[in-house]
Amino acid sequence: MIVKEKIKLTDPILPSFKLTDEEVSVTLNRWIKLLTDHQIHVVFNQTPVKCREQYDYLANEFMLMELPPHPEGLHFCFMYDPIQPEDEWSDIDKMVHQMLEDVFRKKQPSALPYVNRRLHFNEFENLSEPEFNYLVINHPKYISDVGYFKIELKSREVFQNNMDIKGNYHVGYAHPCHCDLHNGNWKVSLCCMEGKWGVKALFIDGF
Repeated sequence: MIVKEKIKLTDPILPSFKLTDEEVSVTLNRWIKLLTDHQIHVVFNQTPVKCREQYDYLANEFMLMELPPHPEGLHFCFMYDPIQPEDEWSDIDKMVHQMLEDVFRKKQPSALPYVNRRLHFNEFENLSEPEFNYLVINHPKYISDVGYFKIELKSREVFQNNMDIKGNYHVGYAHPCHCDLHNGNWKVSLCCMEGKWGVKALFIDGF
């Protein structure tokens, strides 16, 4: 049994290009209510909301999906989580890399915008951008003379409008007669607002 048969949808499914934006929105809302009435729940993980894209997904794929045999009253839950283009991921990774490098080199980070101008940095919460910059530039443990710097990105986790990027770092601080090597893990938490990613938290081991 396919989804369309399960929810007893008999109306013809029109291509979205034949519908106005208002017709797409009305039809989409009607479909979602009909699905919910038949214990099928679809969550769209999408910011900003794109009704026409959601309509196309339900019309061309979801309604034709075959459901496994199931008892009466069983609830089905699905999440629509579109894959970001590789070039967009690459841009975000580059910006995160640059932000971390600025922090270790004790420069004012400017690679990524901050969410609501407040940031959680290690044990410091609710920092303004000037407060965060002051901590980075005046940190007593680290010096700006970085002889070796390597950032590795290990994982990326997206949930609703939030994303965590994790990895490790290898930094060498040069001195006249020796070099101090520091290794550790880091995590950058991002939030998507109006289609743009901003930093809300930064955690660096040993910093």
